[in-house]
Amino acid sequence: MAFWRGTSIFSSSTPQTTTTNDKTNNQETIERLCDRLQSAVRIDDRRDALRNLKGFSKKCKLEVATQSMLLLANILQGDRTDLELIQLALETLSNVMTYEPDNHDEQPNLPQDINIQFTELFIKNKEQVHAALDLIEEIDFNIRRTAIKFLTVLLTNCTKLLQDIILESGPMGVSKLVDLLQDEREVIRNDTLLLLQILTRSNANIQKIVAFENGFERLFEILISEGGSDGGVIVEDCLAVLLNLLKTNPSNQSYFRESSFIRRLVDCFALNSIGNKNWLKQKETNIRLFLQIIRTLVSPTNSNQNIVACQRTISQCGLLHRLCVMLTISTIPPDVLAEAINTIGEIIRGHAENQQFFCSVMNTTGESPQPVLLSLLYIMVAGEKQLFTLRIAILYCFQCYLCKNDYGKAMIVQTLLPQTENASNQYTLGHLLIVGFLSKDIVAAWCSNVALAHLIIDNQQLKEAVLKVVLAIDQSQLNPKSLMEISIDLLENSSSSFHTRVAILSFLCTWLSNCQLAVQTFLSIPNSISYLISQICSQSVTEDREVLIQSLCSFAFGLCLVFNNNQVSTYSTESLERIIKKRIGVDLFQEKLELLSKSDCYAKALQKPQLTFSKSNDMVLDYEFSRLYKILEGSITRLLTTRTNDDPTKSSDQSTAMLAQYTDLLQQQNQQINAYQNQEKQFLEERNFYQQKIFELEQSLQEIREQHTSLKLSSEQNQNPDDGLKSLCEQQQMELEYLRNMMAYQQQQYYYLTQPVENGIEQLNVNHDDNQTVKNEQQNHVQEQAALNVRISELQEKINAFDEQCKTQNDEIARLQLENNILQEKLTNEKRKVSILESLQGEIQEVIDQKAHLNNEYEKLNVVHQKNIKEQNELLLLCSTYESQLRQCRNVIQSAGLTVPNFLLEMDDAL
Repeated sequence: MAFWRGTSIFSSSTPQTTTTNDKTNNQETIERLCDRLQSAVRIDDRRDALRNLKGFSKKCKLEVATQSMLLLANILQGDRTDLELIQLALETLSNVMTYEPDNHDEQPNLPQDINIQFTELFIKNKEQVHAALDLIEEIDFNIRRTAIKFLTVLLTNCTKLLQDIILESGPMGVSKLVDLLQDEREVIRNDTLLLLQILTRSNANIQKIVAFENGFERLFEILISEGGSDGGVIVEDCLAVLLNLLKTNPSNQSYFRESSFIRRLVDCFALNSIGNKNWLKQKETNIRLFLQIIRTLVSPTNSNQNIVACQRTISQCGLLHRLCVMLTISTIPPDVLAEAINTIGEIIRGHAENQQFFCSVMNTTGESPQPVLLSLLYIMVAGEKQLFTLRIAILYCFQCYLCKNDYGKAMIVQTLLPQTENASNQYTLGHLLIVGFLSKDIVAAWCSNVALAHLIIDNQQLKEAVLKVVLAIDQSQLNPKSLMEISIDLLENSSSSFHTRVAILSFLCTWLSNCQLAVQTFLSIPNSISYLISQICSQSVTEDREVLIQSLCSFAFGLCLVFNNNQVSTYSTESLERIIKKRIGVDLFQEKLELLSKSDCYAKALQKPQLTFSKSNDMVLDYEFSRLYKILEGSITRLLTTRTNDDPTKSSDQSTAMLAQYTDLLQQQNQQINAYQNQEKQFLEERNFYQQKIFELEQSLQEIREQHTSLKLSSEQNQNPDDGLKSLCEQQQMELEYLRNMMAYQQQQYYYLTQPVENGIEQLNVNHDDNQTVKNEQQNHVQEQAALNVRISELQEKINAFDEQCKTQNDEIARLQLENNILQEKLTNEKRKVSILESLQGEIQEVIDQKAHLNNEYEKLNVVHQKNIKEQNELLLLCSTYESQLRQCRNVIQSAGLTVPNFLLEMDDAL
């Protein structure tokens, strides 16, 4: 049995005689109570037995559970007439399946998971769970509330198993729970919110059913009735359920957006509310949850189609403006402000219009108006006393502002370049970044370096422009140095912290990637290569953090090797190769290079773009640099492997022959590249065609939703279900499958097109000799190969994005199919109700006919009755006349002196 797992339960008894006797007596008492509960005939006896068992259910949890669980389950499945007995059974089971070790009323020395063991034992019989689920339909307050609490306990202990069992009962099982939100008794409604929090956790199917059953509408009704963001803990519970319904659920996110629920969030950020000076803890929690709901809709991990649609809706309904206003209010708590900044960042990420709007927002609270972005960046750089999460949130928001914003990047880089005297005195974003770059504060230095890296990433023109940035190293303004020279000086400075050096190396690697001019400038700086070599070859490194420094130096050295234009004779490609082979060692270099990919900080940074640091020690790598390393690390390794396998002992004749063969292959390669470019153009045209096709599918899906609405209305009017919905869903599925096959075909064609180019280059690398001219030409083509690999990676990302769109369509169709199934079930229930109504109508007609027949009989009997009454009145009149005559006769006899007969004398007495 499941509850026997773990440590020995009975080995904890104390040696004292009294304790042993008490335990024995309790066991015997529980056994007698169970026998009484099972065999008693009088209902009062059963109630008393169960009431006493409930009293033992905490201090003798193990004994009560092992002896009475089956009996209690049978009560739930048995007769529903005795509601008090059912309530006692539910309360006893709840006590058994809840374990609080710190509670003195609990039985001591039990395994920590004893409650989970009992729950698993109970739910092995699914019918017992279904019986508990049916009890929530009882109107009785105590039964319904106790059943909800018991189901909450089961879900808490075994969430996944209970979710599956509830789903097996059909969509109506979840629907019954959602209907409880409309219960007028607030206690029932509030307990249901707690249950739904657990029920909707990490289960997409249940989330979709709850959303389809008007879950969003009912939750918003509760939010409004409880006061919105100014409400209490009930608002927090509602928001927690909303967050569960939307998180990682694209179909629910689309339904939430299309049903205009985003617009209803604007009222929750009323200016008179968020501008209040006194913020209660509950209000802070509520606002943070509201912001997390918005972030869920625009999270970078969502599909691009969903993100863009939600970003546009948030901007159009005025919600972005409300959030930007929050940045200008000084009374907002720092943790709430940090969450608001993160939310704004994801709303503007990659969206040009929202980025322009955010850049135009002004902060008017100071002496002179200035852009909000400038105020935020100042806090990031100079706010050493500010909350750490707030400064990291500002960095993330700045990254989102730069994402796909070439114009914004160029404007900031322009402020870094040498200016006139008047312009140089202005307070700019570039100036703040340089201040942070030179700061001794590790948070400011790390954030500024990462911000500078995002400023120039994937843009060769900006990388070359930043090479012109010069800074004065002292107040005399003499002997200015370039930004790259100062970076090398900071790396060589022994007082520089680990976080500063990591950030500078990340910035330099981003700068050197895909920019030959930057590599040339770096190689021209004295001590640049010698610093990298000393770090890579250092044997005294023992800390894991310093190992990361070595790996980053290896990566920077490798970038100089791949993107070298050979303009610096001292450090040509061949010279760098000799350094690796003779001074470092190829194996050691590759080992150091790969260390970064094995680190936890790299794996964590690569998971998602958001910055989730809780303390300054967590600041090591960010998402964009990790992605860059993942793309280029393989190119460095392949280049070293290819050059290591070259044979340097070939003769000059072989060299000439191979040069001719190399020339031929170059021509073939050029032809293949031209063919590839043509094929790429054709691929882009076909991609546009498929995007148009997807747009048409979206329109078709909208038609399906409209048909679904009409089908839902028709179900209320007892009409047959619309079979067109099913056929349309099947047609959408076939078209999406066709698009997926076409994408696979394009990827295969793309592979066949690029594979000969790679094979040709590999063959050249294998047969290459020491001829200087050939090596230079090969180096150029290796660089072309690296650029081609980058282009391949970009195309693959585009293909993945397109596949995500197809996946979104599949999810939407699956949701509609699920809705269709639910409608089919509802229609079946409606038919059943109609048949019941028809049978009742027939019975009612029979009753009406019977009533008419009885009315006829009544009228007949009434006529007879009236006739009898008339005859009775006539008879009474006759009797009265006869009595008068008898009296007259008696008087005559008495006056004549005759004897009066007895019946005449008795007449008065009888009357």
